[in-house]
Amino acid sequence: MAKKQVVVVGGGFGGVYTAMHLEKYLNKADFEITIVNRENYFVYQPMLAEVVGGTIGLLDTVACLNRLAPKTKHYAREVSGINLETKMVEMVPIYTHEYYAIPYDYLVLSLGNVTDFKGAPGLHEHALPFKNLADALKIRNRIIDVLATAATLTDENLRKEFLTFVVGGGGYSGSEVVAELNDLVRKLAKEYKTIDPKEIRVVMVHSKDRLMERELSESLSRYAEKILRKRGVEFKFEQRLDSATNDKAILSNGEVIPSRTVISTVPSSPNPIIEALDLPKEKGKLKTNRFLQVEGHENIFALGDCANIPLDDEGKTCPPTAQFAVREGKACAQNIYNQMIGKEKKPFFFKTLGSMGALGHHNAVGEVFGIKVSGILAWFMWRAIYWYKLPRFTRKIKVAISWFLDFIIPPESVMLKIESSQALAQLHFEKDDIIFHEGDIGDYLYIITEGKVDVLKEKDGKQEKLASLSKGSFFGEMALLNERTRTATIKCTCPTDVLALRKADFGMLVANFKGLKHQFTEVEEQRKHEF
Repeated sequence: MAKKQVVVVGGGFGGVYTAMHLEKYLNKADFEITIVNRENYFVYQPMLAEVVGGTIGLLDTVACLNRLAPKTKHYAREVSGINLETKMVEMVPIYTHEYYAIPYDYLVLSLGNVTDFKGAPGLHEHALPFKNLADALKIRNRIIDVLATAATLTDENLRKEFLTFVVGGGGYSGSEVVAELNDLVRKLAKEYKTIDPKEIRVVMVHSKDRLMERELSESLSRYAEKILRKRGVEFKFEQRLDSATNDKAILSNGEVIPSRTVISTVPSSPNPIIEALDLPKEKGKLKTNRFLQVEGHENIFALGDCANIPLDDEGKTCPPTAQFAVREGKACAQNIYNQMIGKEKKPFFFKTLGSMGALGHHNAVGEVFGIKVSGILAWFMWRAIYWYKLPRFTRKIKVAISWFLDFIIPPESVMLKIESSQALAQLHFEKDDIIFHEGDIGDYLYIITEGKVDVLKEKDGKQEKLASLSKGSFFGEMALLNERTRTATIKCTCPTDVLALRKADFGMLVANFKGLKHQFTEVEEQRKHEF
């Protein structure tokens, strides 16, 4: 008989620990384990904020899946869908256009949530998410970049934009990233003589009335707020990030904060793969029983952020934390094995050991076994606990060395720009925003996808409206075709979304498509007469 196939979808805490514990049963039952994850590594999420601050190295938070689960087959692929009828996990083609899927007898769904900016115009285009390793690196790069730029600016308003940092979301992730960001910004600013520390502004925007309200008691929450305020962090409680543009954050009360760095740790929503499945759900999460099986499906298990797992008979469910996901993985592995051999499955139960949050600058808050701790003692406990939880001994050694060196060697302000720049960028502007001014250098061609703009030209000291452009129209081609500055100002008359094509890429288009250049030239001549 063919071996039973256990397929784990997702490489977070729940998925990886399920595979690791399943490997212990391989010599007792005839089955194979496969894990499908977008990357070939596991990320230790609780330490991502330290990557932003530079207190640990980029690779110190990751571990290769092949080493964590050496007896498991790994696919570093993106899942395109799951066919419940044929019991197949379908993958996005890579290198070829051929369809590829793998069969399963037992399916473990451990896909975490995704950052979702639906209904928040401008956040998708201009806010930096904080969800994975790439996000942490982008945030660190942005901080270093804007500080270096601010040091060379003389325009006071521009300096304010570059030296203002806005973080949305005051849960664990938001609180930890704002603490690390604040420490890094103020530490690196000392390297620039032209930057006055008083110019730096770090703002936390949170929809509740206090930080980490779901994770910590009010006394610890207020202590965390007090510590961060002392270090210069401002708080905008009971407000949300509603929108963002290239140079500002807009709050739900209408307040505008000029900033070139907007970070959002909320909102998160279910993974699209989970949403598409015809399985029982509650609040977007898969409904499971106490054995971690999706209701009505004995061969499908769910755990971690994508699952709604009952914790007791009073209606409480398991929180989406690492300490629960690790233990859910172990319980899931045991129940799959028990089901294979016809043994009774065990209901999952775990009582939280506590919770802790780092505040940067050798400070933390937490509650462990019901005892509240704060300050440097809590920070040592936080590091010791997470260090102990790190998978593999070699990873523990590397992280310990990084932490030790952080005490004696300041972090290097080096940008690691590994992502390729996009030729076509999506940009969002609010009403009355200026996309470019008359006299500016021509650097982009713009295409309106939503909204409306006015074309303005200065005459006798006043701006005269020449035309209005709406969805489907393009502008900015005149300066690009003739290598000259902008001949007019473009002002948004309502919230507007545009596609921006870089000058170099525009040049490649018109050079390779003569007809396209001719069309642009005709439009230019027509506009000369109209304007």
